[in-house]
Amino acid sequence: MSPGKNRILASLSKDYEQLKELVHRDAKADDVATLIAELTTKALDFLLSDCKQIALVSKVPGKRYFSFSLRRGEKFSRAVNLELFDPRVRNKLNSFVDGSLTKFPLPDRTRLLYTIAMAYCCASDLLKTRDQKTPATFFECLIGHLIARSFGVNPRTQVEVLHLEDEASTLPTDFIFDLGPAKPKFHIPVKTSTRERVIQVFAHQRVLDGVHGFGTFKGILICLTETKLDHKNREVIEICVPKQWVLYHRFIAPMHRFYYFDIPSRYSELTKGNPPMPIVAFSKFFEEVGDLAAGR
Repeated sequence: MSPGKNRILASLSKDYEQLKELVHRDAKADDVATLIAELTTKALDFLLSDCKQIALVSKVPGKRYFSFSLRRGEKFSRAVNLELFDPRVRNKLNSFVDGSLTKFPLPDRTRLLYTIAMAYCCASDLLKTRDQKTPATFFECLIGHLIARSFGVNPRTQVEVLHLEDEASTLPTDFIFDLGPAKPKFHIPVKTSTRERVIQVFAHQRVLDGVHGFGTFKGILICLTETKLDHKNREVIEICVPKQWVLYHRFIAPMHRFYYFDIPSRYSELTKGNPPMPIVAFSKFFEEVGDLAAGR
């Protein structure tokens, strides 16, 4: 790797480690938003100056995708939705930092959030080798901050589920948000993609419903995308299992919301099913915060 790219990687890595520490200390803090904006700016600068866009063959009806690639090299980033990724959002990052996202129309808010989530992930794809953990952890930090700031409380990452003979058992999860006595509690798994692992989301919700009572913890899945890139053929597909989702939702545990940054086409159809599944763009969360906090 060239000295210039080493400097970029070192700078992003330093900020990433600081981000994890800040989120662990106080996920809702303004400093977290500031650091995410700085990481996004650095990632966008790298992608726009040191990389090129490679058009991909989209097998997803109605969607176009591309990858970033180093100007000298064949390494590709993950697939990026052309309609949702907008580098011009750097001019709107101040609104992300001050928490005024709702002033933007829904399409603009969707592009802003998607670009923030994808910019760092794509930069990490190109600067590191076979590192899925770092982008996933960044995405968790982003979601943890946005939810904590909206609800005004910090999350836990485990919840007690069983207490037998003075021995307590806990269930680890991405986030548990407890808004206080007699107020809603939320079980929020966060995934860059679900693939076949989605059953864990419903299984954890079933455990919480069984131990604490149905409706005590409302389940909200937040996911980035379900795309998969075939690097050899440069083809993009969405890996979806809608029939399994319907079975899990009906017979394991119903989830309260499913939020996506890039809603898979086949999952969007489930909103019209029986029963309908509440699958919406994550950008709508900020319009629903009041209803969610009120238990609706």
